[in-house]
Amino acid sequence: MMLILDLDGTLFDTSARWEECEKLTNGNKRMFWECFQSPRFMNLDKPKWDVITFVQQLIEEEKPEVIAVVSGRSDKQREDTLKQLLKIGIEPNEVVLRGEKDFRKDHEFKSDAIRRLKEKYDQDKVIAIDDNDVVLKYLEEEGIEVIDAKKVTRKRKENEYPLRREKKL
Repeated sequence: MMLILDLDGTLFDTSARWEECEKLTNGNKRMFWECFQSPRFMNLDKPKWDVITFVQQLIEEEKPEVIAVVSGRSDKQREDTLKQLLKIGIEPNEVVLRGEKDFRKDHEFKSDAIRRLKEKYDQDKVIAIDDNDVVLKYLEEEGIEVIDAKKVTRKRKENEYPLRREKKL
């Protein structure tokens, strides 16, 4: 089994970085994304401990053969991303970030990255944790079990995954 984790909005609250970049860029979209996709304000990101605890319990219970982070973050943020992951105690086998000229929609980028990871590690069963409804929908349609990070709380009962979306028949 392979576990796929998202970062922004899932493992980390990036709202402070978002707000800081909005203030600096006065509505200029290109400048905003350059700011947000740089390491400059990543120190403002806050760990989402409810989700991190859930992920750690899931790793302990399911014992995935492969743990991968697949994020729309820019590859320019790799070093700081690895430091963030180390600080929260998650050590993935792979971290897949967007190339500088990759402007695909999140669901396209992530679907492609996960397909490649499944092939590389010869994995059929995949569980993905993400906060983006569109990404979750597309991954689910591809047969991937998804967990909506927005619904994760510390109140989860042992060995119960009420957050997984129901499979469509």
